[in-house]
Amino acid sequence: MAQFSATLCFTGLLLFLFGLVLGFGVPALASPRLAVAAHVAGMQSGVALLAIGLLWPHLHFWNGWSAPTAHALWVSLYVIFVAQAMSAVWAAGRSLPVAGGGTRGLPWQESLVHALLVIGSIGTTAAIVAILLQWIWAGS
Repeated sequence: MAQFSATLCFTGLLLFLFGLVLGFGVPALASPRLAVAAHVAGMQSGVALLAIGLLWPHLHFWNGWSAPTAHALWVSLYVIFVAQAMSAVWAAGRSLPVAGGGTRGLPWQESLVHALLVIGSIGTTAAIVAILLQWIWAGS
């Protein structure tokens, strides 16, 4: 259990760092608005992983649920961050219309960004639901 807490905290701090580093490149990317969105998402997701990692030891998981839930959570948040960073590099804003401000990348770029955002969002939602179910029904 402590191993997954450490994994979530480490990956959270690393994602926070990636978000900070991306912030330096905002003006140089094809879509600064999408870059700011990716920067903020990386930092917020990093903080969320740190918080959940610190909460992890207080959860009582059903057998076999801890590892897949932890890995699904951090991997899916990284996938979302990478998708948003790619959208900023390519100005592929179709899947992120508010941040994209009408920018459009090549069709394959838009499709890749969209697919990664969907996969990451489903993974994150499933992991959070699994954590909440554990909290409610496993006596945490």
